[in-house]
This record gives sequence, C-alpha cells and structure tokens, in this order.
Amino acid sequence: MPPMTSPSGPDSAASSGAESLAELRRWLDAVYTLTTAVNSGRGLREVLDLVAETARSLLGFDFCGVLIPDSARRNLVIDGWSGLSVEYVARVNSDRPVRLQEDSIHHAPSSRAFRSGLPVAVRDIAGEPQFTPWGGVAKEQGYRSMLSVPLVAGAEVVGTLNGYHSAVHDFTDHEIERLTLLANHAAIALTSARMVEELQQLNSSLRHQRDLVTKSEQIHKRLLAVALRAGGLDGIVTTLADLVSRPVLVEDAHGAVLAQTGPAAQLPSTDVRAGPALGADRYGLQEPGAGIVREGAPTSPPRSGWQGRLSLACGCRAARWGCRRSKNVPSSTRRS
Repeated sequence: MPPMTSPSGPDSAASSGAESLAELRRWLDAVYTLTTAVNSGRGLREVLDLVAETARSLLGFDFCGVLIPDSARRNLVIDGWSGLSVEYVARVNSDRPVRLQEDSIHHAPSSRAFRSGLPVAVRDIAGEPQFTPWGGVAKEQGYRSMLSVPLVAGAEVVGTLNGYHSAVHDFTDHEIERLTLLANHAAIALTSARMVEELQQLNSSLRHQRDLVTKSEQIHKRLLAVALRAGGLDGIVTTLADLVSRPVLVEDAHGAVLAQTGPAAQLPSTDVRAGPALGADRYGLQEPGAGIVREGAPTSPPRSGWQGRLSLACGCRAARWGCRRSKNVPSSTRRS
C-alpha cells in the first residue's frame, strides 16, 4: 500500500508553489497592461478606470474607485471606477464631496488616507460615526466595508485607491500590503498618464500656433504682392475674399462703399453695419466673432496725412479699424 501524503507534504508544497507562481504571473500581467496603457497614450480617465478594474480583479473587491483632487484641491473626486454605478459616482462627487480640509466631525476614510499617506480600513461603515454623510449612498451602492490606500508618487500623494466589499470585512495585513503594492504602481501610471496628456495638449497647441503663423505669412505675402503690383483696394478686397472664402465689403466711416466682391446678399445688411459696436477696445480691435466692431476716437491727432475709418465686412463677420495714409502705401491704393 503506497504511503499517504499528509497535507503538509510534497504535494501540498508543490500546489502552494504553483498557486504562488500563478498569482505572480497575474500581477506581472496586470502591471504590464497598465504600463502598456500609459505608453500607448490612453487618456487619464481610461487609465484610472483600468487601475480600478485591475484592483477589483486581482484582490476580489466588489467595487473599486480611484479618487484624485479636483482642480481647486478642495475635494477628492472619483475619477476612475469599476463596479460602482454612475449615479453613485455623480452623487458622491456633487452632493457628498470627500473634502480634503480636515473636519473635526466627519473624516472620510479617503481624505484621511490622502492627508496621512497611510492606509485606512473600515470594517463596518455602519459602526463608523464619521462615515455618516456617506452612509446613504453607500447603502444604495451596496457596500459595508472599505479600504483606502494613498497613491504615492515620490514624496507626493496624488490620490487614493479604494476597495469596497458588500459585506462586513476584517482587512488583513496581507490584503492591505497587496493593495498598497498595486497603489504604488497605479501612482506611477497616473503620473505618467498626466505627463502624456499634458504633452499631447502642448503638441496640439503648438501645431495650432504653427498653422496660425503659416496662415498669417501666407496672407501677408499675398496682400504684399497685391500692393507691389499696384492692385489697389479692389485687388486687396479680391485677395481677402479668396483668403477667407467669403464675400468682402469695405466702406468708410460714413458708410460709403469703397470696394466690394461677392454677392451682396451674403454680406451684413446696412442696418447691421450701422449698429452698435460689439466688445471693441479703444483701438477698435476684437477677437473674431459675430457682429461689427468699430474704432473709438483716436487718442492723439495724426502726425501727417489723413486718418479715417474703414469697415471690412466678411459674410456675417466684420472688423473696423483706423487707417492712416503712409508714404509706403502705393498711391493706387489710397482713397479719400
């Protein structure tokens, strides 16, 4: 008869080793997935959702959430979650905010973990008087216990990773250590995702500025070419209409039309062009927008030549500015 193997024998040790190896592989796969998500340029919200889903899957929580400070750094807001309902997230973020400022009466576990940089475990929220403001939403969501660990990047706490159980639960040191370990990886992912997002926004802004500079140079070159070949005001108006893809009308301060191109029906009516100015400063400048902008009275008399006011109307948009005769302007473009 073959000898019986006790539970603590070789077979048990081998089984335990296999389970440990499988668990290690799960953790390595999860960390790899987080790193890949950040490196692939996914948005911050998507990365935070992945962090919550990873914690829920690896550690067996019923719900998980990632809380980060709002822009004013007054409250912690749930910005990534797994298992939590959209209604719960909205109510906590708007009606039951997790305040970062210390309150002598109520201390949310998340704010305590964030301020102290240490894990905070709640065995039963029903027996935690300081949890009272969130008791109602917790009951609706269906959890009774929670664990909140800080997300620490370097010397800075950047948020918290929260796990929730639907039943009363005594959190062991091993569970706290495992969630803390995952939170350390999550903090790195969060910081990296923010840097990637900021870099993408910066690149987008630089591309936009480059396009504006390029367009400005093109406009300058084309208008300069018209002036050099003595194309006159008619040539300038035709060029402007081509550049802005709209009919253009130029009139003086008294409303007399100096030049026009394109269908008159597509231009602002006489009443609109004669209406009050919209948001013009003393120089008559305004950001592009609907309405007519008119120049205020000049702050000082012109040193030479004449000074009048012209209105340029392009479709439903228009701008008006002061203009001054200059020796550098070809005589064929001068109008009185």
